[in-house]
Amino acid sequence: MSPPELSVILLTPDNYRTIHRTLAHLRTQTARDQLELVIVAPAAEPVDPSFPAVRHVPLRDLTSTAAARAAGARAATAPVVAFVEEHSFPQPTWAAELIAAHRQPVAGVGPAIVNANPATLTSWANLIIEYGPWLDPVPTGPVEHLPGHNSSYKRDALLAYGDRLEAMLDAESILHWDLRARGQTLVLAPAAKTEHFNFSRLGSSVPLRFYGGRLFA
Repeated sequence: MSPPELSVILLTPDNYRTIHRTLAHLRTQTARDQLELVIVAPAAEPVDPSFPAVRHVPLRDLTSTAAARAAGARAATAPVVAFVEEHSFPQPTWAAELIAAHRQPVAGVGPAIVNANPATLTSWANLIIEYGPWLDPVPTGPVEHLPGHNSSYKRDALLAYGDRLEAMLDAESILHWDLRARGQTLVLAPAAKTEHFNFSRLGSSVPLRFYGGRLFA
């Protein structure tokens, strides 16, 4: 079996039922045989054997998604790592497009973002606030920032931060600023699309926006 070209890092604070829908979409990837799944969770559970490579990273107390993503990146073996969320669902050619884009001398590649639950204005408002610059369709080419929690990076570029990696992943805009300051290039791959599920009710969206802004500040 050939070594994986892309390690997909997926987090769950409890069990694999939380990530089952994202796993189902990863199962449909046209480049599935080039993937390594890296699942950061309190305990390992069986995964569909059709995935050629799966790594389980035990993290008993998942209180920091940045620390969990950093642990996943360190455990990955592919030259490129992609972060995905349990509420973001990659379309079938997502992985293949990211792999192809990373053959360029770039540090990071982001996807186009599609609304997975477009029925309400609140869903659209939340999506635009978080991912407005990357809504499908997007042009290809260099950008200043990539979609947070849903983008891919050269693994070596992340590991170069050493013990600082968790801090850089707390708010990925900080990572993007620093990578570009180091002369690295970030690009979008418009054909790599992921469907993002958003908060769709106003009552739950208000605290989300408040605490999200407070974290970034």
